[in-house]
Amino acid sequence: MKKIIYTILIFTGITTFAQETKHSKTSLDFSADFQSRYIWRGLEFGGNSVSAQPSLALNSGSFTLGAWAAYSLGGNNTAQEADLYLSIALSKTATATLTDYYFPQDGISNNYFSYGNNTGHVYELMLSFSSLFKSPLGLTVATNFAGADKNGTTQNYATYIELNYSKNINNVSYSLVAGGVVGDNGGYYLTNGTGLINLGIAASKEIKISDAFSLPVNAALTFNPDQENIYLTFGFSL
Repeated sequence: MKKIIYTILIFTGITTFAQETKHSKTSLDFSADFQSRYIWRGLEFGGNSVSAQPSLALNSGSFTLGAWAAYSLGGNNTAQEADLYLSIALSKTATATLTDYYFPQDGISNNYFSYGNNTGHVYELMLSFSSLFKSPLGLTVATNFAGADKNGTTQNYATYIELNYSKNINNVSYSLVAGGVVGDNGGYYLTNGTGLINLGIAASKEIKISDAFSLPVNAALTFNPDQENIYLTFGFSL
């Protein structure tokens, strides 16, 4: 039954996207980010290694159908990741995103097309608001509604909630972030159910290399109060 539901969700999303492309300008974008460490929502993935993060996205009107991945360059296959997502811009400041998270392992059969009780997929629905009440304050709410985030056979519905404040000063974009999780009874976010896991500041800018090319760079200082960890990371995009 779950496999049927997942198939319907994916088919509905792709069908809606295809209908949108008939009436909107369509573009295919790709890029690759390189980060000194892969830090996601206050958690470290991929071990002590540089992470290569390629992405591919098909955009049409308010819809984006995309793929994103993260691979350790240090030979450590821990928490390698390959995700698919479908997002829709609900307004100028609001976006809804459906994401299929998957974490393949090298050298074994990963059973990617298994969607039953033992699936390795985690499905998340996220609502994000880039501006609340016409202010620089943003909000993200993301809930795991199906898949491998379970406590035994019970779905946990772990929910990540984040507030962020963004500002641009002298061509440098700054962002302050505060994020926590509730309902994490299966330890998906490595908490005991509830925790403040992501406090930090991030900055990004473009470094002009030539008249035709600029290199986007970024840095972030991240605290995870729940785990008592701190990370300082640097990255760039191509």
